[in-house]
Amino acid sequence: MAGMKTHTLNPAMGSTDNTRGETQPPEYYTTVRQYLDSLVEAKRMLRELDVIRSERLVGELGEWFAEAVFGGARAVSTSEKGHDIINRGRKVQVKTHAKGDNNNARWTEFKYRRGEFDDFIIIVMTKEFRLKEVYHIPEEVVFERINEAKKQRVLDWDAYPEYSVPLDELPNQELVSLFR
Repeated sequence: MAGMKTHTLNPAMGSTDNTRGETQPPEYYTTVRQYLDSLVEAKRMLRELDVIRSERLVGELGEWFAEAVFGGARAVSTSEKGHDIINRGRKVQVKTHAKGDNNNARWTEFKYRRGEFDDFIIIVMTKEFRLKEVYHIPEEVVFERINEAKKQRVLDWDAYPEYSVPLDELPNQELVSLFR
């Protein structure tokens, strides 16, 4: 993988060397620790605000976002079978992806059976948690077009172009604008 930094443990020096034999200075480790502490604090605050409720940061953020944009209430349990939100009596399953710059995959792994949800929402974000795409697909349509040809069942986003919701047509534009 060109350009990718790899590190190996150097027990004799008590530090990590990259593959070119360079030892990281102590400030590097202090900086890493500070950023990890910031991440821990950010997660603590997001839990306090009831945005996340488990360690599944991306999934929890997407469920919170879908609840805030489309309405309804998240399931009491973070592991509710088949759905994440109840909205006007409908069970909504939410899948969220935070995509890296070079990740061109356009599918969601699919492990559900008929009757477990009424609506399937896919939220696609950048690695910086900026909104890229949203799909809102009824259950009956999901099962008509599910791709079973791969090693695992997947929902190919490109098979549902008419269910892609333009970002400027999403409800709660005040929130949506903060994620664009």
